[in-house]
Amino acid sequence: MHKWGIIGPGKIAHVFAEAVANEGYSEIRAVASRDVNRGKEFAQKHNIPIVYDSYQSLIEDPLIDIVYVATPHSFHERQVISCLENKKAVLCEKPMTVNLDSALRMIGSSRKNNTFLMEAMWTRFMPATLKVMELIKEGQIGEVKYVHGDFGDSFPFDQSSRVYDLKLGAGSILDIGIYPLFLSLLLLGKPDSIKAVGHLAVTGADDLVSAITYYKKGCIGSFMSTTVMKTPTTAEIIGTGGVITLYPPWYKTKSLSLAKIDNPTQVLNVPFDGNGFEFQIHEVLTCMDKGVIESSMMSHDFTLLLSETMEEICKQCGVSYTPQ
Repeated sequence: MHKWGIIGPGKIAHVFAEAVANEGYSEIRAVASRDVNRGKEFAQKHNIPIVYDSYQSLIEDPLIDIVYVATPHSFHERQVISCLENKKAVLCEKPMTVNLDSALRMIGSSRKNNTFLMEAMWTRFMPATLKVMELIKEGQIGEVKYVHGDFGDSFPFDQSSRVYDLKLGAGSILDIGIYPLFLSLLLLGKPDSIKAVGHLAVTGADDLVSAITYYKKGCIGSFMSTTVMKTPTTAEIIGTGGVITLYPPWYKTKSLSLAKIDNPTQVLNVPFDGNGFEFQIHEVLTCMDKGVIESSMMSHDFTLLLSETMEEICKQCGVSYTPQ
């Protein structure tokens, strides 16, 4: 049975730990936190036997074979590369890191050390995403021409929080804009040009962004993200023969509709148990058992495309990051 270590016992790590228990084919051996009391609380809640007060101690634990990195974005590179150099497979919380050069170094380390690495873009493995790809492959909506999604929530302003502090990789694009951008890139591929506008908080982090990706083949992707207001959180895929609508919150939806031209709208249910993280965990374990260093469904090349596109959007909005 594969044994996980968790670096960073934050909010998202709680969701992950619950999913490991639900999935049932692996277990969490240890959690590492700079705040040992926080680590102990996390371990007690999730029945984790070991708490480390340093990340390196967890990385060097010989019984851990895979690490889930759930720290703020700007710290991912250093922690992930340390794991890979110690031959620990890694599932790194999205975004993989804060810019393309950093992502290239991380993936380069995975390949150099022949050790598994995957960005935790959990929506990629959800039943709704798989259903959308199936419908498109079947030609149910003809040729896809337009993909749109939004993701916005209202966060209280705190200049030292991961939402607003640039040193922590703050901003709506990296944190939640990555979801609708992911969907567009998944379905349309690499864009030929990008146009983006955004508003920055006083800290320099983007708090409202709208972007369009253009394709010479005749397609457009668009998204908006924000940390200052709640949005409908829906997504649409429009083709020459119909429309697929993902109901809110679209990134983890259990239902979608198919509206083909001149046909009644069909509502398609895609139910699942658990919180949704179980699907990406299953993919990681499958890859581990196969002995591969990347997932074919969430490949290194796709992570690089996502990182490159986000960096260009951030640049056009006046935001830049440095790994810590």
